[in-house]
Amino acid sequence: RGFGIRDGNGIMFIGAGGDVTPSGFLPLPAGNVRAGNVVEIYREAALFRALRDPDRFQGRCGACEFRTICGGSRARAYAATGDVMGEDPLCPYVPAAA
Repeated sequence: RGFGIRDGNGIMFIGAGGDVTPSGFLPLPAGNVRAGNVVEIYREAALFRALRDPDRFQGRCGACEFRTICGGSRARAYAATGDVMGEDPLCPYVPAAA
């Protein structure tokens, strides 16, 4: 069983200035490699910890039985709702619990 790979869960992005973000499409810095350890940022930053907890997802993503495998796009959720934990607006799936 795969653990899913989505923004902040299995990947991260380090920008030219050293900012560590969950992905290149999710411009929310969780820290900076010039001021901190990249492993500690990934493991301990509140943003990364939240993104690895699919029980915190909202909307359809929060109700979806596949949230631990898929999780939707956190970048699209943020772009559409301003909430990184919101639902992925481009997912066509409607969970039974929604």
